[in-house]
Amino acid sequence: MRRIALIIGIIFGLYALVIFSVLERHEDHPRFHSEFPMIAKPDTSQTEPGKPGGRVIIGALGDPKTLNPIVASETSSRDIYSRIFSALTGYNNITQEILPGLAESWDFSEDKLTLTFHIREGLRWSDGTPLTAYDAEFTYKCIYDERVENSLADIMRVDGEPFKGVALDSLTFQVSIPSTFAPFLEWAGAAVPVLPKHILEPELEKGTFDSAYNVSWPLDKIVCSGPYMVEKYESGVKTVLRRNPNYWRIDRDGGELPYLERIIHLTLRSTETEMLMFQTGDIDMITVNKLADAPILEAEAEKKGYTVENLGISMGQNMFWFNLHAGSKEDGTPYVAPHKLKWFQDVRFRKAMSYVVDKEGIADTVFGGLAEPLYGPETRANKFWYNPDTVKYNYDLDKAREYLDEMGLSDRDGDGVREDSDGNPVEFTMITNTGNDQRELIGNLIKDDLAKVGIRMNFNPIEFNTLIVKISNELTYECCLLGLTSGDPDPSSGMSSWLSSGHMHLWYPNQPEPATEWEARIDELMHLQMTTLDRDKRKEYYDEVQYIVSDMCPYIYLVSPQVIVAYKNKFRNLQPSILRHRLLWNIEEVWTE
Repeated sequence: MRRIALIIGIIFGLYALVIFSVLERHEDHPRFHSEFPMIAKPDTSQTEPGKPGGRVIIGALGDPKTLNPIVASETSSRDIYSRIFSALTGYNNITQEILPGLAESWDFSEDKLTLTFHIREGLRWSDGTPLTAYDAEFTYKCIYDERVENSLADIMRVDGEPFKGVALDSLTFQVSIPSTFAPFLEWAGAAVPVLPKHILEPELEKGTFDSAYNVSWPLDKIVCSGPYMVEKYESGVKTVLRRNPNYWRIDRDGGELPYLERIIHLTLRSTETEMLMFQTGDIDMITVNKLADAPILEAEAEKKGYTVENLGISMGQNMFWFNLHAGSKEDGTPYVAPHKLKWFQDVRFRKAMSYVVDKEGIADTVFGGLAEPLYGPETRANKFWYNPDTVKYNYDLDKAREYLDEMGLSDRDGDGVREDSDGNPVEFTMITNTGNDQRELIGNLIKDDLAKVGIRMNFNPIEFNTLIVKISNELTYECCLLGLTSGDPDPSSGMSSWLSSGHMHLWYPNQPEPATEWEARIDELMHLQMTTLDRDKRKEYYDEVQYIVSDMCPYIYLVSPQVIVAYKNKFRNLQPSILRHRLLWNIEEVWTE
């Protein structure tokens, strides 16, 4: 849901010497024997030059669903495609700066409505085909094709109009918008992984683009431009990436990037398994999910040769929500039973849910005290955009009971469970993904809290990709517990989530018109913050969005955990970050002794 994070630094000095060094050391490499121009302006890493070779083994809670970056919507897919594709611009997680990528430079028109990217000469896809501005033009065509359901199409619009991307020639790509758009560069550049036109254009024409680059595709047809390419995929076992010999970055000494030969993503069943495998040395790095394990890791760090680092409060959210979709399946069966939908749509019910959850208890029990209650869409880690003045729902069972009583939900038959006026027991099923121990513990704690106010909750963890299909496509669920990661501090990255028409508007996606007045107001505010260039004014608009969300409770927020990572000491150039891809956002620069 949020944009891809990839570091790309650039040095122009000693340009001729760098190119000579690359050619001299790699004169037999196949990419240098072609009539197409060699890489004339490589991007040069500013980090410590390293040694080629080696690998990194990491855990993954679930298989990728697709390797198509336009249609992917879940972390397990994003963690793969972000390492095999490049965008026109990059992003530095530490400095939070936009940096050159496939485009070496760009310029704005005087009215800020046209952005022109100047693409590097000599870029190649992993199969050796030239990468040009026509690939970028094709990628934009895919995003806005009505047959391709994706969140970028929701975000990359101004006044309801799509960005217009046109290749002026093979190295010049121009993007135009009808009126001012604050994060224009971010979304036109870093948010869009450029796709290979020569491979995927036939799929778009056939109407099969959504299934293109799925995990059943022949791996030799998954052509890419990032530091890695897919070598092997075994469902439920692992996904292996190997270095892309046609990658376009070099180090200060003229050596080719990336350094590591392979990235191995092992598919694991649970965070507990991931923790055990790190302790035994079977995987190389970990974001600690069960923060109560942090002291255990710290006690063993020196002996076992790894580092444990606390990065502070996360920018991600843990929350649950109810399915508020009033629609029906093709056979006329409603997505949500009408009597339950009536409860869910009543803000008093959602407020009661917010009061009934013991956030402090979750922080202590699940995260070992290394978390804090969360009351709105942003955490205090997002220093500029965070609104501290949202509605606070502290643990208060009496307040929860008051709201439920107001709705006429009471225990009419003395069985300990409330019923509505028609005698329906107040009962619902919460789903989450299997394999996440802390999320399963949270679900069971919520179940216990709800029982105290007379509500029966059935808790049903299911396989991750099944869950994604259920909440995104089938819409046949009642309540979902999930965590959302954040890759970008700017609120523009949440457009698909906040706009009522958005694909990621999880409680009721793809609304033809706003279902409520408060959702219409959020639509208005999000459009306003996107179309003004005054940052302080944008914050005023987004502050109101955060307040409305906290007041209307479409999401019941839980806690914001601290981010603790651990990694073997043999790795160099690691720059851990609280933003997305915390340990390997600059993977091409990482090397091992």
